[in-house]
Amino acid sequence: MTAPRGQLVVMSGPSGSGKTTIKNKLAQHPRIKLAISVTTRPQRNGEVDDKDYHFVTREEFLAMNEQGRFLETNDVFSNGHLYGSLRSEMEAALADADCVYLMEVDVTGAHNIKDATNDGTYVFIAPPSAEVLEQRLRRRATDSDEAIERRLARAAEERRQAETDGSTIVVNEDVDQAVRDVLTLIGLEANAGSPR
Repeated sequence: MTAPRGQLVVMSGPSGSGKTTIKNKLAQHPRIKLAISVTTRPQRNGEVDDKDYHFVTREEFLAMNEQGRFLETNDVFSNGHLYGSLRSEMEAALADADCVYLMEVDVTGAHNIKDATNDGTYVFIAPPSAEVLEQRLRRRATDSDEAIERRLARAAEERRQAETDGSTIVVNEDVDQAVRDVLTLIGLEANAGSPR
């Protein structure tokens, strides 16, 4: 008889969908543990190594990949910065039957994790519409018009991929409602925010 395991939840969504905000709110639940990705991109002001990301050099990342330490890897934004999810961290978290291990990845990452584990609940955070997504991306003022057009085209492709892969689509019209929807989907009470 196998020991009970924790629950794997994999969340994806396009840039501007609000998935990071939703992830951070979900992290306030006492049973949810956030996965920390490994990345080769430079550390930004205010980011903490081993809390926001595990920051490594490209050489370190490639060596880790060769050692089979990643569950999935990706050049998420096609800009040369690599991202990966550590297999050992997932296994350690899921060894605790009460743990809900939440991974935030892109759609390709979610597809690859599903292939690698054949386990988990997959959630795709979708904007209410392409128009709302465009407004959110423009409000951020971090991308050129061309980059926004690319992100919008990619968002439609990502949703199609998520649906094909069997992800549950959660529309983020209101962040708090989307958080409640995800908590319900994964079998946690929305109001159980007090620490263990």
